[in-house]
Amino acid sequence: MKRTFFITMLAFLAVGLLAGCNSMKKLQQDVIQTAVMGQVTPAQLESVNGKINFEYTVKFAPKEFGKKMILKITPRMQYGNNVEKLPPVFLQGEKVKGSNYPVVAYKSATTITQKMTMNFREGMQNGVLWADIEAIHGDKAFAMSPVILNQNGVRVWQNYTLRIGDTDYVPVMTETFVEDVPVAQVGVVSGYVLFPLAQSKISETQQHSAVMNKAVEAMKKVLADKGATVTNMLLYASSSPEGAERLNKNLTNNRFKAAKTFFEKDLGLSGLPIVKNAKFVVPQMVTENWDGLYLLLNDSNIKNKAQIISEIKAAPNNNKREAILESYIKRIPELKNDILPLLRRADFFVFYTTPEMVQEEMQMTYFIPQADEKTPTVGTQWNWQLLNDLAAIAIQNKEYKKAQKLLESAIVLKQDAAIQNNLGIVYAKQGNNSKAMEMLNKAQVKKEARYNMGLMLLQQGDYRKAVSYLKDTPGINLGYAQLMAGDNNAALNTFKQLKLTTGTDYYMMAVAAARVKDVNTMAMALQKALQLNPKLKAWAATDVEFQPYANNAMYQQLVK
Repeated sequence: MKRTFFITMLAFLAVGLLAGCNSMKKLQQDVIQTAVMGQVTPAQLESVNGKINFEYTVKFAPKEFGKKMILKITPRMQYGNNVEKLPPVFLQGEKVKGSNYPVVAYKSATTITQKMTMNFREGMQNGVLWADIEAIHGDKAFAMSPVILNQNGVRVWQNYTLRIGDTDYVPVMTETFVEDVPVAQVGVVSGYVLFPLAQSKISETQQHSAVMNKAVEAMKKVLADKGATVTNMLLYASSSPEGAERLNKNLTNNRFKAAKTFFEKDLGLSGLPIVKNAKFVVPQMVTENWDGLYLLLNDSNIKNKAQIISEIKAAPNNNKREAILESYIKRIPELKNDILPLLRRADFFVFYTTPEMVQEEMQMTYFIPQADEKTPTVGTQWNWQLLNDLAAIAIQNKEYKKAQKLLESAIVLKQDAAIQNNLGIVYAKQGNNSKAMEMLNKAQVKKEARYNMGLMLLQQGDYRKAVSYLKDTPGINLGYAQLMAGDNNAALNTFKQLKLTTGTDYYMMAVAAARVKDVNTMAMALQKALQLNPKLKAWAATDVEFQPYANNAMYQQLVK
């Protein structure tokens, strides 16, 4: 409506100008006749990266342009209540002196083409391009009727930033407990009980503790899942190192047996065929848990804890070491009441797996209460593999603080590439990129670490370097990196080899095909992209990547 009103106003203005210039009627007619022959190319003006570029062509037949006339054409873009003025175009007759404009011949036909550009402004989508025309003859100037050059508005092409979703780093498991299964398909349920001093009986309170109640509920969910397969149970039993415990030589073994019977029954495992397999339970027993004592002391608020640890470690034999501990137990209630009881324990870790397709549809059951405690490694400080694998599962469940605590305990025990890779992921997910890259660099013997390094470089925009790390693990991230690095043929080949699953995946393939002028592949991929994600149609219709195909029938059909 606004555009129609504006064109009507131009017509009235033209009539008014002609009525006021009768003294130069023939000159006006010549100028008007010449001006209306102007042609704008392309007919559909386009904004690409904020710039509107077009050509303005004027054709003159013989004897249409006065020999001594100068013509001033000033294009303007009217959009709403705003006007964008472009630099004027000057043309002159062949006998004009004192100026150096393009010359229009008098006796022969002349075509003049001027390249023009202007910045796109919001609202120009419905704008009208018109021109003021002024004829100059000697010292006289006459304004002529404005001429509409183009009333098709402006089609806007934009640069869109493609994103491929959250970065899925790949954690590494040691496969000590679960072999040949990706961490995304591994779940764990764990818990523990504490024993009274020098006893192997599990009290009613411990049997029904909050930890065990939650573990039982978690295990019910696993057993109710027909796709889940329980693989094994790691069972850890420990005794504290003071005299009453040390004197009972079979205490730790008895605690292990009691815990095994209780855990299998309480968790509903006793009826599973796999429980009869001698390898189902992975046993770990620690008598006189001095290392656990040191860990708990270090994490305590006891003022002279460093002195206590130093004296005990420096003792020449076990008897002397026990005597030093007993002397501190008498003086420090916290040692007797809070620290040593945590070493009289049995922990279980039940691992299970699910098929990939099931895992994609539901959240894996995951319960590790030990990782929530101040010192989660009391029951696992001897086993870096377990710490690493629990951390890998925590990473998969996006519990990065918990994973970090486990991994920092594990790496003290062993400088292993799996731990370093997983620590790199944890640091990256928490925004500590420098430490993440440091760890991933150390872990590069693992292909997963190289892949994860590639993902970090991808996030940082270093696409070419990212390709070198991702190429050993072809996937959508490799194709994305190649596309963003401008290696379009390689990107297209990568996309063709993959099983694409999302609209964004196919959209990137369409962009790669468009860049290498593979029109059929572009159309196929774009069609799939829009089928999977109809919201992408708005992008596709204005994406500068497809601007060269604006007049292509297949493209037009897809985005209409």
